[in-house]
Amino acid sequence: MFEDWIVVICGVVVIIIVAAAALLQLLGSESRMHENTHKLRVYTDLLNAITELNLAGGDPYRMDIAKKNLAMTLNRLNLVGSTGVLKSTNDLLDFLNEHKDKEFDTLRLHNILNTLVIEARRDLNPSHARKVEEAQVRYRFFAPPRNK
Repeated sequence: MFEDWIVVICGVVVIIIVAAAALLQLLGSESRMHENTHKLRVYTDLLNAITELNLAGGDPYRMDIAKKNLAMTLNRLNLVGSTGVLKSTNDLLDFLNEHKDKEFDTLRLHNILNTLVIEARRDLNPSHARKVEEAQVRYRFFAPPRNK
């Protein structure tokens, strides 16, 4: 009879431990999903801000708005971006600063943007990013020629 109680108590303890572990895993998964949703929004805003910068062309008003939007997005990116995304963003900003008001190498810009997207995908969904990288996909971006 005493042994039956020990078996029942051990069974209840095991069930409680398994339920607690499942709950912790669920909460951790939910937290990562929420974090990734926020990161995706910031990464999307970054790419949109870069596109707006490209589309502004020689229009000073649109360029000012695009620069402000990029600055605000960079502030949020600095808070949530992965190391790879931050490094790629730094490369992009260095490139844009080097070629201010000058003709620039569009291929180099596209390479930097490709690296940026790859790093963002690695941060958000590493297993899917690995499959896409193995397929050697190149991402396409619209960058109109700059007016001198």
